[in-house]
Amino acid sequence: MGKKLVRSFLVPPLAAAVMLSSCSKQEDTETEQRPVSVETIVVQPTSERVLRTYTASLEGEQQADIYAKIAEAVEKVRVKEGQKVQAGQVLVSLDKTGPSSMYRTAESVFRNAEKSHRKMDFLFKEGAVAESQYDAAVTEYEVAKADFDAAAKLVEVESPIGGTVTSLDVTAGDYLYTGQKLATVASTDRLRARFGVNARDVAYFSEGAAVTITADEIGRGLSGRVVSVAGSADPLTRAFPVEVLLDNGEGLYRPGMFVRVSAVVAELDSVLVVPRSAVLTLEGRPTTFVVVDGVAHKRLVELDRDLSGSVVVSSGLSPGDTLVTLGQNYLDDGFRVKLTATETDGR
Repeated sequence: MGKKLVRSFLVPPLAAAVMLSSCSKQEDTETEQRPVSVETIVVQPTSERVLRTYTASLEGEQQADIYAKIAEAVEKVRVKEGQKVQAGQVLVSLDKTGPSSMYRTAESVFRNAEKSHRKMDFLFKEGAVAESQYDAAVTEYEVAKADFDAAAKLVEVESPIGGTVTSLDVTAGDYLYTGQKLATVASTDRLRARFGVNARDVAYFSEGAAVTITADEIGRGLSGRVVSVAGSADPLTRAFPVEVLLDNGEGLYRPGMFVRVSAVVAELDSVLVVPRSAVLTLEGRPTTFVVVDGVAHKRLVELDRDLSGSVVVSSGLSPGDTLVTLGQNYLDDGFRVKLTATETDGR
């Protein structure tokens, strides 16, 4: 049998190196040319309102907290929470026979003085008693009546103002201590909000300035007006008290609710506003990327006001620039890009 001849072909070392280098350069070129997918917006001038928002608790324009003036048992609660009442209407009745009320004693003295007054009045008109005796009976009657009226007000607790009962803090049978809160009555057609602002922001508030009041549980906001701004800070909170009044004719808001008070502190006209996320911090400088003819270019920018997720750019960008808003973290100056979405306003 004949022998098979096996030939092996050896590639010279220099040729192999050339081939590997060529493949490597081709891969590098393909990598360099592969564009980065980005999303962009076209920057345009816009107008913006700068808001400051504070939290506050509402109360009636007129509001009264009613407290017990004697330690006595509650006989009856005569109103319900949410009920409208008139000034002078009895809210809570206390035990008239209790040891602290003195009501029965004052009533007895008054009835006797009243009877004596009627008798002396008749006799004086008949000329049967001297004027001094009549005057003494009148004085005794007036003093007894004043004492009885005062005792009655202690046990028949009235509302000092007309409005709505916004809270009831006692029930029948409760034994009260002097100074215990019984109820709160407030007017609800107009409400008052008080809140504190720091020294930097107090200059934005002036009497008559408009504000907006909102609450999570209410679908509609209300307009209000600043009625007072303190000239000095509260020594405890270091904040400047501001007071706002708002019309609440529809009764949407109630005293005691927590609300947000928003005030316009600046009107910005023809400014460039971009998403805050579009601005990177590179080497300690705020930096953006704009796209020109499919190529990303680094732009250093100067920033102004923050606007709740957006920021005003005072220099570094021009109207009409195509700003990268997504994908900028993968860019460098001169990278080719592929636009996947472009908006005229990305805020």
